[in-house]
Amino acid sequence: MLLIVSGCALKTKEEAKPKSVSVPADEMISIPWNEGWSLAISITPGIPVELRGNDEVMYEISGDMSYLCVKSEGKLESMSKGGNSKKAGGRFYWNPFFGDSQVQPADIGTSWIRIVRMQEGYTTGFVLIKILSSPITTADGGGGMTFKADIIASLEFPRQEGVYQTISDENLKEIESATK
Repeated sequence: MLLIVSGCALKTKEEAKPKSVSVPADEMISIPWNEGWSLAISITPGIPVELRGNDEVMYEISGDMSYLCVKSEGKLESMSKGGNSKKAGGRFYWNPFFGDSQVQPADIGTSWIRIVRMQEGYTTGFVLIKILSSPITTADGGGGMTFKADIIASLEFPRQEGVYQTISDENLKEIESATK
């Protein structure tokens, strides 16, 4: 007697994890003043973030948008007013006091900025910035807070066999939650 057994399994299509490589953040962004920013002692209107790249590079910025502002016609305005897409070469600032001068420095918790680089409509890079406060003590015993940006992740999504990868928002959320 010959017994032949055959079986089949349902195969679901899994979304492939994007291939990424860590790269120096300065390939995508620059933070020219990050020595401990405070409204009282700093020469900039916030922690500046400059976006790097050629004319075809765009960036999508998200995170604590109420803290992000840009200079427009010589004055600061909320970045959420002008949209969260910026061209390479642009600059924006993180300033928790912008728009709310009554906020107390001690009440400002950890802040996050998520920057996604786009080229030809595809996601090609990702930078995650964490901004923390630290207390300062002056010579006269007074105090205050300074803020400093830490780059938590700086990733590039290189082309695979000459083709841009398709990176979903879910992929980016997974990367972000794994790095936080």
